[in-house]
Amino acid sequence: MDSLVSVISLFFYFFFFKQKTAYEMLRSLVGSEMCIRDRYQRRVREFLTEEMASCRSIVVRCFGGPQVLQLTSKPIPLPSCEEQVQVAVCAAGVNPSDTYVRLGPEGPWAATPHLLPELPFTPGKDGAGVVTMAHPSTGLCPGERVYWSNSLSGTLAEYAVVDSRELYRLPPSVSFAQGACIGVPCATAYRALFQRGRVEGGEAVLVHGGSGAVGLAAVELAASAGCHVVGTAGSEAGIQAVLSAGAASAVNHRVPGYLSAALSSVGKGGFDVLLEMAAHHNLVSDCGVMAPRGRVCIVGSRADPIGFNPRLVMPGELDVMGVFLPRASREELAAIHAALYELMCDGKLRPVVGTEVGLEEVQVAHEEVVSPSRGGAVGNVVVLIPNEI
Repeated sequence: MDSLVSVISLFFYFFFFKQKTAYEMLRSLVGSEMCIRDRYQRRVREFLTEEMASCRSIVVRCFGGPQVLQLTSKPIPLPSCEEQVQVAVCAAGVNPSDTYVRLGPEGPWAATPHLLPELPFTPGKDGAGVVTMAHPSTGLCPGERVYWSNSLSGTLAEYAVVDSRELYRLPPSVSFAQGACIGVPCATAYRALFQRGRVEGGEAVLVHGGSGAVGLAAVELAASAGCHVVGTAGSEAGIQAVLSAGAASAVNHRVPGYLSAALSSVGKGGFDVLLEMAAHHNLVSDCGVMAPRGRVCIVGSRADPIGFNPRLVMPGELDVMGVFLPRASREELAAIHAALYELMCDGKLRPVVGTEVGLEEVQVAHEEVVSPSRGGAVGNVVVLIPNEI
């Protein structure tokens, strides 16, 4: 009964004083089993309407170019079941796949419409921030620093709701901006190298497109595993980033003959594992630099048809395989993020933030992630979201 009285008192406080303050106080009660039981929580949620509590957010009301990303406000999202967690977003990662979603049926995901959200929606999958509301069964507590992938409500907002099974603790040494780079880029790199490519220490690895978000993570992960890593990049800044991430050598993939230069740095019959970020352009030539029984892992490609001779893979018994993080099982994802956590704690994985913008510049972020203004990708694109937590 005391809890219900507290709730009623807070509603009076809301109507006569500060909306946001009342909401924050009420939320702290909703998240505590000791204060409000489930039946009261349901009643509280019915009262939390847009007029009572809203947050700044990017909202897309029609598919299209970057101009459809509009900064506005929306109701603060709330968990709808025990498995869901509310978080205050401090940084959101922007990935190429976010631009595909924004383009809708006219974009690269035209053949997979089931992956597109219903309009209107808030974009974004990756992010990092602080837990603000969680059921005790999740094992998470308000105030914990976390990162996540595949937000249920979108990450380009001050608050988001995430499935607790896709929410991971952020090491103290990793910033929120770096944490926003983990969910898709680092996890994809790990899956490509270790779960699909089955890389082992001592093997030669070529990261074809090594200066982007996934590429730099792959260089760092492969180097930490004891591999001889060669990376490619399209600018001098990108080459330096690849070398700083731990590559033994780096070449400019805009220079003719760069693959021969990459191959000469290995000193053996070819690369054991190759991570390809633009298979529509490079797959044929990739097969020419592989060692016998080498594994080509396709991380990225446009939906363009290519001419490919199957005999390219036969003499060397090459494996050519796709890498698609959403295909990973929950067990595989758990293994990925457990490994990433340990690597970050040991200082062997340091996500690289290349570009930082605010919510007001999200359109710029979507342009940068596909067409970098500096002439070549260098690290991750991150949206910083100031949050009073």
